[in-house]
Amino acid sequence: MSNQNKALLSITQVRPHLFLAGYGCITPSLLKQYNITHGVDCTNLKTKPIKGLDRIEVPVDDNTLAKITQYFEPVVKYIEDAKQQGHNTVIYCAAGVSRSATLTIVYLMVTENLSLEEAYLQVNQVRPIISPNIGFWRQMIDFEKQRNGNASVELISGRMARPVPSVYLRRVVC
Repeated sequence: MSNQNKALLSITQVRPHLFLAGYGCITPSLLKQYNITHGVDCTNLKTKPIKGLDRIEVPVDDNTLAKITQYFEPVVKYIEDAKQQGHNTVIYCAAGVSRSATLTIVYLMVTENLSLEEAYLQVNQVRPIISPNIGFWRQMIDFEKQRNGNASVELISGRMARPVPSVYLRRVVC
């Protein structure tokens, strides 16, 4: 099994109280293994409640036109409230690549006062398969500009078919 497939089928610990995953990992046994009692469900699917998992839903599609910004504040508050009560939270979407990664990055930006670039790099370090869609990148960049007056990541166009976040270029070896 490739490392990417392993990552898709695993729960990734981002912080002692915060985990990131795809929906396929949200099983009672894995939740128990990681002592996870709270969840942020961004699958936008009609999922069944899971016994022992208190969760909020973030009904957003993974496409470039979807608006995710409106969920930033409630998700951060939900995770922080759970943390204050000593609970662990998992943020999950279909694959643990775009929607859940976006919310995890924003959570770190807000609670640890990280730049977008720093937060992305920290999440990418523990879960290399993350890849927020370009619409979510635009919204995170705008969010950072509103918070800090500037952005640590820019969308680079040029000869590429679509813009790419400047932070992706750190991974390119020519």
